[in-house]
Amino acid sequence: MSKNPGSLKIQYNGRVNMSLKIQQPENPWSRFTSQLPEAENWRPEQSLSQPEIDEQKALIVQMQQQVQLSNLLNQINNEIRSTLDIEEILTSACRLLGQALQSSRASILVKESSTGKILVTRGEYNAGDYPIQLGMKVPLADNPHLEKVMSLQESLAVTKFLDFPGLNPQTRKIAEALEIKSMLSVATRYQGEVNGIIGLHQCDREREWTHWERQLVEGVASQLAIAINQAKLYRKTRRQAERESLLRLIGNQIRSTLDLETILQTAVREVRQLLQCDRVIIYQFQDNWQGKVVVEDMMVPWPSILGEMGADKCFRGDYADLYQQGRVKAINNIFNSGLEPCHVDFLDSLQVKANLIVPIITSRNEENSMSADGSCNFKFPGRLWGLLIAHECRDTRNWQRQEMELLSQLADQMAIAIQQAELYSKVREAAVKSQAQTQQLQSTLEELRSAQQQLIQTEKMSGLGQMVAGIAHEINNANNFIHANLFHAQEYFKVLNEALEFCGKACPEAAEALVKINEELELDYVREDFGKMLNSMREGSGRIRSIVTTLRSFSRLDEAEFKAVDLHEGLDSSLLMLQNKLKTKIKIEKEYGSLPPVNCHAGQINQVFYNLIDNALDAIDSANKSGEITIRSWQSEPDWVTISVRDTGNGIPAEIQDKIFDPFFTTKPVGKGTGLGLSVCYQVIVQAHGGRIRCVSEVGGGTEFIVELPVTNQKE
Repeated sequence: MSKNPGSLKIQYNGRVNMSLKIQQPENPWSRFTSQLPEAENWRPEQSLSQPEIDEQKALIVQMQQQVQLSNLLNQINNEIRSTLDIEEILTSACRLLGQALQSSRASILVKESSTGKILVTRGEYNAGDYPIQLGMKVPLADNPHLEKVMSLQESLAVTKFLDFPGLNPQTRKIAEALEIKSMLSVATRYQGEVNGIIGLHQCDREREWTHWERQLVEGVASQLAIAINQAKLYRKTRRQAERESLLRLIGNQIRSTLDLETILQTAVREVRQLLQCDRVIIYQFQDNWQGKVVVEDMMVPWPSILGEMGADKCFRGDYADLYQQGRVKAINNIFNSGLEPCHVDFLDSLQVKANLIVPIITSRNEENSMSADGSCNFKFPGRLWGLLIAHECRDTRNWQRQEMELLSQLADQMAIAIQQAELYSKVREAAVKSQAQTQQLQSTLEELRSAQQQLIQTEKMSGLGQMVAGIAHEINNANNFIHANLFHAQEYFKVLNEALEFCGKACPEAAEALVKINEELELDYVREDFGKMLNSMREGSGRIRSIVTTLRSFSRLDEAEFKAVDLHEGLDSSLLMLQNKLKTKIKIEKEYGSLPPVNCHAGQINQVFYNLIDNALDAIDSANKSGEITIRSWQSEPDWVTISVRDTGNGIPAEIQDKIFDPFFTTKPVGKGTGLGLSVCYQVIVQAHGGRIRCVSEVGGGTEFIVELPVTNQKE
């Protein structure tokens, strides 16, 4: 043969009998073989004998097969170089094999581990509408066909597969489901160890596999063995990188956030995807070693068990002690792992066939080590908070040591996150409690300060009331003396007048003297004006008595309890007390309606009226213009009366209207107000009398305070 890869020369007995140009195609390997003559159509030289002709024909067939094999191997090598994804490599190899040998199905089963007893279909080519095998797990146990293939160095060709000796019911059931009639199989070996099996299936008929077809499959097997091994190494490295990445992710989350739910949810999601298992949960213990699933990530169609998943009555305190010591429990098959029947039934009810359990232990010493059986030994066991559990529901599973180590490391990270979250919660609760205590103390201090100021104000008002009452009493006593003697003075005047008239009539000499006295002293004028003076004195005394009555009405010292009173009297007495602040530029309008007697504490209500009218006077005075105060009253409801005090001052800004009833809040200059007037009004009306008080104000439009009181007070 020529060394030139672009040509092919066939020699026989030392001379060139044929020379062919071979072009490297981009696609199907059939383009290679199209450059070679078909053995049946090849016309040999006439000088050749029949044996020589047959030999050359066989040589042509052999060359065609070699080109096919070479092209197929090149294609597979290109796939291996272009990607490390084992699914892509194996799927492409199956397609090339299936098309080359025109089989119904080509599949490649991979042995997941050196000790694994299950092969998983990782690549498949399907030439028709045949059942899909991809992803199917095929057990090695009691499978004579797979055992035979793995024991042979060459391929195994079976024309009638269902008649293969020793097929067990499970294997026969799988073959029937896949509609396999004939099979050509070969084991892939890397350094003498089987790591997979190639299977070519004929489903539409029984087929006799040729020697060349067996050689072709065997040639591909050696290449795929390398690809499978490389992919496994890559996957192992990638898994290790993914594990480290996951640990970094959880560690970063713990450092960056205190949201425990987010950390745990991220952990179970990433663990399930990394382990490719069906469900991962976090189970938190509560009382009596029972609890609930607090976090879960699962794969459809397996049911959710989030929350209360039922009580595992087989879980005892001694199990908890083992987990508290760091025990890691790997159950490859719940039915043959020596579990108690009730525990098997419990797991079976959750559709679990295998699981891996790692404890989450908080508040423990960090000096620990993992023993050969996967359990951890801690100097101080700490508190068993819960369990991190991976579930395999589809089939049994052989849990690997690195998977146990990963879950143990993650459980340690979760324990740190849980401790931080619990510590943060305690600190936050303490902060909230401290803040509440501070606020309560501040509120108490404010209330105390308010109470003190209100007490001072009340004492002032009480002192004023007592002073008013005392002055009223003294004035009333003196006025009573004057008022009582006015009657006697009137009588005495009459007697003296009659005596003068009698003397004038009885004694002429006295009459002349009286005329002279009248001329000098204007006695007639005195006699005429003295009666008018007595009447004026009587009116003045009456006015003094009226003022005293008003003063006593304002102080109400004799009415400490709730009594039915006339509110109009309180309004009038309050106006009288503020007479000194009334100026000519301020006009008072009274629009009193018909009010029933109101059951109230008269002294306190008068204090409210006094404060409201006083504030209205100050509001008009601060506006530096003439103004008007309108005091209205009406019965708003059958059992409620309303008093309104409106001024034409500057008004109150909207942003501070909500604060005007707060203690010590005032808009008056320093020294002009204490900020307690409206606060006292609010307490008297709302708290003491069960009424309502509100403010209606607009800047530039004046202010109106509306007081509503129940006719019959319920706070008596």
